[in-house]
Amino acid sequence: MVTIAVDAMGGDYAPKNEVEGAVMALKESGNRFKIVLVGQSEKVQPLLDEQDTTGLSLEFFHAPEVIGMHESAATAVKTKQNSSMVQGLALCKKGSANAFVSAGNTGAQMAASLLVLGRLEKVMRPTIGAYFPNPSGVTMVFDIGANVDCKPEHLVQFAEMASIYLKYAQKEANPSVGLLNIGAEESKGTDALKQTHKLLRGAHEKGKVNFAGNIEGGDVLAGKTNIVLCDGVVGNPLLKFGESIPHFLSGLFKQEIGKLVKTGKLPMESAEVIGKAFKGMFASFDDEQFGGVPLLGVNGVSIIGHGRSSALAIKNMIYRAEEMIEKRVNEHIAEVLADA
Repeated sequence: MVTIAVDAMGGDYAPKNEVEGAVMALKESGNRFKIVLVGQSEKVQPLLDEQDTTGLSLEFFHAPEVIGMHESAATAVKTKQNSSMVQGLALCKKGSANAFVSAGNTGAQMAASLLVLGRLEKVMRPTIGAYFPNPSGVTMVFDIGANVDCKPEHLVQFAEMASIYLKYAQKEANPSVGLLNIGAEESKGTDALKQTHKLLRGAHEKGKVNFAGNIEGGDVLAGKTNIVLCDGVVGNPLLKFGESIPHFLSGLFKQEIGKLVKTGKLPMESAEVIGKAFKGMFASFDDEQFGGVPLLGVNGVSIIGHGRSSALAIKNMIYRAEEMIEKRVNEHIAEVLADA
């Protein structure tokens, strides 16, 4: 049986959402995997006592320390070896768990994953992506902050790993890759982007990636390619901008609808119907449906979630972990990189 370690102390609403999400996942899935909650017993156990866990494949592992959301990643990982994050990853390293899930300090999780699990053979740098909605599904952007000084060869490897992830875990037969640039022409961009373009063309000819060329910012939500490739310095602001869109537009919408209702130009009943439609329109921006994303390139499965993760998001993060294991994503990545 697949065993998934869940960081019960990671996240803005831990451990409540972590406990509820774990129980929800086990009940919904019919106990098809085992979950080990890792955290402080004095905080987690009372919440477990409130849940009906009869017959569930649920265990608890005590870890007395917690890495805070705003602690220095490197320092916290080195000084808090008994934290829920480090101990959860250690369970994976020892073979007691097959995957680790956390909505805690992202920087610390990336650092701890590298320190405890290490890299897959031939991986230069691990990468992390994010889901963006498009008219027919989702687009994934890599890298969104794990790496801020990428060389062309790093970006090409990100494209290879991302392509494997989409192909096997997301069932995208031949995922396309677009290089985010200031223009679609091959001659556009910095020397590094031009070199990346050249290397991606070579990888395309070898059948390692389905490279569609340069794309521009407007192509991300349009879904021109399945994968958008960029440096973390670009990807992280792009992610934060995307996350701000629903909140910003919702504020404007409420303001304008309020004016129309107040002046009698729009009945309240109509405003409520329009409001429901507006809310539904932004459902695709809700990252709870995905829960989290894998840190691709580490020698194990480490799923990273948003700090504000709800119980639903935690549940879906657990499913992402199971997906990575069942679809043997890491093994496929290793196979592709072995030919480099």
